[in-house]
Amino acid sequence: MNFPNKNQEIQAIIFDFGGVLLDIDYQKTYDAMSKLLGMDFVPAKLPKETLQALNDFETGHINVETFIWNIQRLAKKEMPIGQDIIKAWNAMLIGWDVSKFEFLTQLRQKYKLFLLSNTNELHIDWVRKDLKKNHHIIDFEDRFFDKVYYSHIIQKRKPNKDIFEFVLDDADLDPKHTIFIDDLAENIEAGRCVGLQTYHHNPNDDLASKLSRLLTL
Repeated sequence: MNFPNKNQEIQAIIFDFGGVLLDIDYQKTYDAMSKLLGMDFVPAKLPKETLQALNDFETGHINVETFIWNIQRLAKKEMPIGQDIIKAWNAMLIGWDVSKFEFLTQLRQKYKLFLLSNTNELHIDWVRKDLKKNHHIIDFEDRFFDKVYYSHIIQKRKPNKDIFEFVLDDADLDPKHTIFIDDLAENIEAGRCVGLQTYHHNPNDDLASKLSRLLTL
């Protein structure tokens, strides 16, 4: 944790998405893909060209159809259809602790709020459909945040320095008065490198409880 002292009043909060606001489990996608493709689908064992395709998809350089084709190429048995790949790809998305919606509403009364996520078109499509169907929320981005930054839209991704510089410049934020919250250590370290205050969140912790104490809400 690299949290500000009392002389560095927080004015804005930048949230990561998965693992902070949205509950995720990467292993569910690894398992679903492995079963679907008949091979061991884990990042450490994927071909370089597949890893590049995943990165390109997350930074908006390839479309859904090209992403699906790159996954289909891995199949060691009958080639799966696109909808089955999409289902397996989205298996990591678990859902929401609905108390976080109220917490974000509370925070927005005092702070500027932003969302910065390494994500992709399929995951955001799932998020929007799930929010509408299960929580009757159709304005998630506008309701809870001053602005959202999705990697596949801005074509930059964490932990690269340029994504943080882009957000700080675009939102006109002073990093000394902005806290960045993420569940991955490499992203936290990158945030610190551009001067952001940071909080390394453990997904098993209660976000509202932890952050309320740190911000003295």
